[in-house]
Amino acid sequence: MRNLIIKISLAAAISLSPVAATAQQTLQEATDSIKNVLAQAKKGDATAQNEVGGWYYRGRHVKQNYKEALEWWTKSAKQGNIKAIGNLGLCYRTGHGVDADSTKASQLFLRSIKGGNKALFNQNVEQAEKGSVFSNMLIAECFSSGIGVKKDMAKAMPYLTRAAKKNSVEAQRELALTLLNSKKAMEAAPWFKKGSENGDATCTFYYGKMLVEGKGVKQDKKGGANYLLKAAEAGFPQAMFYVGNCYMNGDGLTRNAEQAVKWYKLAAGKGVHQAQWDLAQCYREGNGTPVNYDQALYWYAEAAAKGHDRAFKELITDSIADSPFVAYMKGMKAYLAKDYDAALKEFKTVEKAKVTDGDVMVAAIMANPGYSKYNLKKGVKQLEEAAKTNAQAKYLLAGLYEAGKGVEKDMPVAVELMTGAAEMGYGAAECALADMYFEGRGVEQDYEKVVEWYAKADNQGQLTENAAKRYASCYEDGKGGLEVDKAKAESILKANHKSRIAEVLKLV
Repeated sequence: MRNLIIKISLAAAISLSPVAATAQQTLQEATDSIKNVLAQAKKGDATAQNEVGGWYYRGRHVKQNYKEALEWWTKSAKQGNIKAIGNLGLCYRTGHGVDADSTKASQLFLRSIKGGNKALFNQNVEQAEKGSVFSNMLIAECFSSGIGVKKDMAKAMPYLTRAAKKNSVEAQRELALTLLNSKKAMEAAPWFKKGSENGDATCTFYYGKMLVEGKGVKQDKKGGANYLLKAAEAGFPQAMFYVGNCYMNGDGLTRNAEQAVKWYKLAAGKGVHQAQWDLAQCYREGNGTPVNYDQALYWYAEAAAKGHDRAFKELITDSIADSPFVAYMKGMKAYLAKDYDAALKEFKTVEKAKVTDGDVMVAAIMANPGYSKYNLKKGVKQLEEAAKTNAQAKYLLAGLYEAGKGVEKDMPVAVELMTGAAEMGYGAAECALADMYFEGRGVEQDYEKVVEWYAKADNQGQLTENAAKRYASCYEDGKGGLEVDKAKAESILKANHKSRIAEVLKLV
């Protein structure tokens, strides 16, 4: 009996609860104290809930049960108890009561330390000095971001370095970036190389870029281009853009404008604004791709919305003020304002320059009932001619066949034309074709094809607002062979899919 009293008393003495029993208490007093803490926890007291979580985690006063510990700490953490928040981090760190997740653990630890849990900070300092990669990264983040301590990059560096030497890829990447941003390229380069060897795409990109530019290392354009290609193929957007530059300029790769455009497209679709600008230039000039004013305007609009508005204004008012492209823009501005006579005049200028986009828009006006000299037959004929090579013409013609305007209504032909335009990579057609499969309009409903075409438009950065909602619903409901992914659905909906063309036309 005496041994039992001692065990209970000692367990209570090291408990986190301020109402814990002391070693001099009797068994009955200790039991009453434990019951009191539990009662307070059940009533919602955050401190008591944290205490009871500790009992279950350590197996004191109760049978050890990590899931019970997790539940009590979660209740306490929801009320803002900083110790409970840190204890939740411990569960994620160790995998006790929940699947191990070092990222989640780090987030919870940082939140707890930010809230004032100095003891947790000190514990991790001790663990860091003993070689824990996790703790070194945690303390480095505290110093680099000013969490629980004064922001001090100099103090963060030893912790990052220690973790990097322990072969933490994350540490190698962060250390290299910190050194590079501190204008210590020579010191950064070996860590980028090491991170690349460990499979990190960010490190691979930066090391390749440094080799191409000869920054911090001996210049090696060919070797650098190979690193950039590796990062680009791993899906790193900035690397895609730089590979495009390498092909366009012949830096480390054989000059190939067509390949440059291919990589610019991939990077532009991922939102790299400089790639969007350069891609627009290629479409306007016909560099590595046929001249395409429709796509040039689209990508200029995207780039202008991301900071290239001044450069665009200077381009159209100074460099190419009297060009067919500016005439095309003026035509589009008038077309959207339903001033079809003014629009036709501008598009005729484009047509005379032998740019197919002029033919397409002249045909579109002719086929528009709002035009005073409406000539549907002529418009359809001109669209059919342009559709032999032009995706936008196929797209517009598909709409006429579906509606039965100027031609006999023919859904199979409409689907064929829309498919042809989509296969040519025309974003609007990809979305429209996916819509057809989504609704079962002219085709059998097929969610796998829905997902396929929406995904292509999304990867190109040309998903429409309506298409985005439907694509997101496929992830929400697990349609088309997709696994349910609420986070992915939310990210699709959060992205801005609104056309920016009307905004950029205001600059004309």
